[in-house]
Amino acid sequence: MAEKIIMPQGGQDLKFGTVVRWLKKEGDAVQKGELICEVETEKAVFEVNAPRDGFLLKIIKADGEEAEILTAIGYVGDKGEQIALDESSMQEGKPTLTKRTAHVKERSSGPAGKVIISPKARKIARDHGINLDDLVSSHADGKITTEDVQRVMRREESACSAQPAQTNHGKAIKVGKIQKTTARRLRQSWQQAPHIFVTVSVDMTEATAFRQKFNQKQSNVKLSFNDLVVKASAAVLKEFPRVNASYIDEDTIMQWDDIHIGIAAATEQGLLMPVLEDAAALSLIEISKRTKELAEAARSGKQLSTQPSRFTISNLGMYEVNHFTAIINPPESAILAVSSIRKMPRVDGDKNVIVREMMEITLSLDHRVGDGVLAANFVNRIKQLLEHPNQL
Repeated sequence: MAEKIIMPQGGQDLKFGTVVRWLKKEGDAVQKGELICEVETEKAVFEVNAPRDGFLLKIIKADGEEAEILTAIGYVGDKGEQIALDESSMQEGKPTLTKRTAHVKERSSGPAGKVIISPKARKIARDHGINLDDLVSSHADGKITTEDVQRVMRREESACSAQPAQTNHGKAIKVGKIQKTTARRLRQSWQQAPHIFVTVSVDMTEATAFRQKFNQKQSNVKLSFNDLVVKASAAVLKEFPRVNASYIDEDTIMQWDDIHIGIAAATEQGLLMPVLEDAAALSLIEISKRTKELAEAARSGKQLSTQPSRFTISNLGMYEVNHFTAIINPPESAILAVSSIRKMPRVDGDKNVIVREMMEITLSLDHRVGDGVLAANFVNRIKQLLEHPNQL
């Protein structure tokens, strides 16, 4: 039986995605897991793989067309298998299978003089001050989509880049799509989620020795300090499931079973959040390999995971940062800020001053989900594991 090719979610608050390009044509043979198309959301470009062995029977959304998240953009099935697309389900982005010959009915063009535009396209046009009368549909049904709005935006951006907008004291800089999304989400988080900040100092001396010894034994994997932080955080999220949660409303907190960790990554396009899926089930070697793959893909503007993160780690250790706090990435309830490792004097049990490798970590917790005691216990458990890395 034919299976749907689904527009991936790629983020908790996203509702639409756009097909960038199909790498296969209708009728082409495909193998399960084979890359067959690329789609784009506000955050990044995602690769979509074939759900099963078979043939690409039908492309529902062509290159440049928009689809709702988690709806069908195509079908893979057996050679010669026929599908039909019901008109009402097509309008909702949810095709249905039948055994008749494939057909798609055209949608009504609407009353004369009325602009037919998708809700997302209308919002983008409004947010960017674009007159609806300036928009022209590139589709046979006359409906204006985000693609049509973005075409006008690109034209305006080209004009701006040719003659940069200037003020009396400087130059206006266009904000990119990813930066806009990040700013909107974090503003929402800061305004709506009351943050608790708890900081502890972690003695990373043993972790430094552990990492050095580990890397000497492994020729194909080089463990980073961030890999140790990820491993410890995943283990502690399993111990403290209340932190692995989302505030839904005043009556509901959703406690998640899966432990997916977002790892904040800076790219030329802005801040991206590659997601390490099922982190608690991974070994240190698996975490190290996977995070490097995710970071490399993020730098090229792609996401390898379509699962939403439940907890985020923001590591600025490589930038000589003594201490910082991070804003929670909604709808998560917590984020861990990791600072640089520095040689610092410490007093041992015999009151001798010794030099140790110290690192500060700060947990930001949504006060609607937990209190200061939960935050303190959580972050101190991470500290304990990092100071005894053989337990990881």
